[in-house]
Amino acid sequence: AGSALAANASAIAQYLQLAPADRGTLLLPIHYSYGLSVLNSHLAVGASLWVTEGSILDPGFLEALRAQRCTNFAGVPYSYDLLEAVGFRQQAFPDLRFMTVAGGRLVENMVRRYERHLSADGKRFFVMYGQTEATARIAYVPPAIVGERPACIGVAIPGGELGLIDDAGRPIDAPGTEGELAYRGPNVMLGYAEGRADLSRGAEVDVLRTGDMAVRDTDGLYRVTGRRR
Repeated sequence: AGSALAANASAIAQYLQLAPADRGTLLLPIHYSYGLSVLNSHLAVGASLWVTEGSILDPGFLEALRAQRCTNFAGVPYSYDLLEAVGFRQQAFPDLRFMTVAGGRLVENMVRRYERHLSADGKRFFVMYGQTEATARIAYVPPAIVGERPACIGVAIPGGELGLIDDAGRPIDAPGTEGELAYRGPNVMLGYAEGRADLSRGAEVDVLRTGDMAVRDTDGLYRVTGRRR
């Protein structure tokens, strides 16, 4: 389990280009896999975090975000609804260099809105996809194309591999053909334990079947189209 956590933290730090000078915003609870991944990815590179138990709606939240000189903000789709409610885009955050969203699908018009807002000031917006069984992150959309492809989950994280399989578990290679999204990588969980003895069995899951249906477009980007189970 430790190696899976380390592998995912390293992969996230790599594609986000995290560095020791970064300071993340840890608004998400760390018992939630997304929040834990924010913590681990920053610690992996020696970066710092502003840890707050407050809400975006709390008076003074935006002022504190600016005063803490946070370089990045991690949120779920609802977080961006709250940011809109408190006028985030009407204020300046000179130290902020990127924002991320995961934990659900952010609607396309909001993806475009934040991509435009951030890129206009040289900042980046990362739309990400993951599952707890893969220690949080599985895929991300490269910021340079997220505004053009707001419905995509993107490409596999560094060190991982995405693919599609049919009902029999056979690979689907043809672009535009729907199948179950499957992921292979060092961050996949060991498996589900049903008793104490199971904890010593080691890694037995090679490929994570996500339960999400998806298609791979001709440019290699993946789009989730529905839920299988």
